[in-house]
Amino acid sequence: QGLDALRDHLKACAGYSAGSGVFSARRRHLDALDHAAAHLEAADARLRQERAGELAAEELRLVQAALGEITGAFTSDDLLGRIFSSFCIGK
Repeated sequence: QGLDALRDHLKACAGYSAGSGVFSARRRHLDALDHAAAHLEAADARLRQERAGELAAEELRLVQAALGEITGAFTSDDLLGRIFSSFCIGK
């Protein structure tokens, strides 16, 4: 039930309607959506387990990362990469 509500909310935010017909997407975007859905299902399963909050949080982080591949979101890993790319380490 909670996942259906989340899907409906995401569809509404994206302006998606079931009758809108065919859309075009890159294969990597579809793969990222598949990964996000799988991690979302895993997070749901973890939340149903006793004391599995940390595992659910990791699954949700992976959902965010998969969706970030589509949206081009800037992540903390990106920030660290930019910071350390300007340093010359070991010389």
